[in-house]
Amino acid sequence: MASRFPQVDLYVYPTVINLQLMNSNQIIRQAKIFLRNIHTSRLLSSFPIFPSLLEYYNIQYSEKQVKRIDENFHDYSLGTKFNVNMPPHVLPKRLRYLIDKSFSGDVSGDIGESLFAYYLISQLNIRPRLLGHLRPTKRRGFLTVDFIIWDRNTGLGNLLGTHSYSIPIFSEVKGFTGKMDSNRIAHGLLQLKNVVPASSFGLLFLAARNQTRQGYDAYVIRVRV
Repeated sequence: MASRFPQVDLYVYPTVINLQLMNSNQIIRQAKIFLRNIHTSRLLSSFPIFPSLLEYYNIQYSEKQVKRIDENFHDYSLGTKFNVNMPPHVLPKRLRYLIDKSFSGDVSGDIGESLFAYYLISQLNIRPRLLGHLRPTKRRGFLTVDFIIWDRNTGLGNLLGTHSYSIPIFSEVKGFTGKMDSNRIAHGLLQLKNVVPASSFGLLFLAARNQTRQGYDAYVIRVRV
């Protein structure tokens, strides 16, 4: 039965990228290197996407409000907005949690964020209440990254490649409906460099629609700052 649903293959780039000593031009070059060497990424898992569960994570965690067109029309007309899950942890200075959604037609970005939450909770067993979306605000010329993870567990440690890591983990998500773009990947890395505290890990999650089969491919790039 699972084969009837879209399948996501999730890959992990083998190198942990140290952003600490990189300037903007070096990070742009690193993004291009990633795209050239993307085939070296390790397949970590493959899992089906169950639409009702994806919709639940979409409502609970993604930034933008995207649903069926008939439901969107009703919500847009009434100005009804959903609340977003907010962890019970105090954020570092100058950061704020996203409290409710904004209306948007940014479907690819919404799918990427929903897939990220889906993967963390259903595959890595991250506790749902310890995953939160940050409010987008400018910091050093860049928007804050999308997610903050307060959980510490075996699945996340395996993904990072170490069980000796500090929380929170900051994560940025980029969704693509066509080919992945090195400029957007570089922008995601720069966002992480400007938000992740020193000596900490961060994650860049890339979700791209597979051009040859039904479903999405996802890539995780691990960074240190």
